[in-house]
Amino acid sequence: MRYLTSALVTEGNTDDRLLPGLLGRALDDICATDFNESVEIPEIVVLRHHSGPPSVQQIIDTVEKNEGLFSLVFVHRDHGASRDRLEREWIGPLSLKWGSRAERLVMVVPVRETEAWVLADGNALRRALGVTWQDADLGVPRRPRDVEKIPDPKVPLNQIGVRIGRPVENYFERLSELVSLTVLRRVPSFMAWRERTMDALSELGYRRKLD
Repeated sequence: MRYLTSALVTEGNTDDRLLPGLLGRALDDICATDFNESVEIPEIVVLRHHSGPPSVQQIIDTVEKNEGLFSLVFVHRDHGASRDRLEREWIGPLSLKWGSRAERLVMVVPVRETEAWVLADGNALRRALGVTWQDADLGVPRRPRDVEKIPDPKVPLNQIGVRIGRPVENYFERLSELVSLTVLRRVPSFMAWRERTMDALSELGYRRKLD
């Protein structure tokens, strides 16, 4: 039995309510489905520097304060409108500063924002919110991958919040338990994170199952 510890650095407090539970479920699934190891996985620990999005140096400083405690460190940064800008200002500089640290860095990059992953699964939204609305009324596209075409995923969620009289963010912890991993595997940015995580586990010496 191996013991796999992981931490998460997010852009903001709202992401802290959704991503730890969702990524924790997905990490359990990856280890059970794609690796031969018997793994105990505690909850992902959120490392919060301050209330706003941390800079590259603040991420490094936060990780160094917790040096040796985690095998995987997930760093969340929304894709936004420009992949080139993300690579230039965040992924490239962070990877360079990370250097040869023992912890494996895994970027979490929803397209365009974390809320897009919520909008991939209408059934999860209906169950969490207690509504019976159709996918179109929720802003959920016919194909999960098409959530990445929504310019601002916060807009349909805010519209839902107005209709139910409460922000959908209040349900993010519940949604982290309900959003289907099978559905998310049809969203390219989620699959990219999944592949990066599998590569990181291989680098840590976990044995992948043969195809």
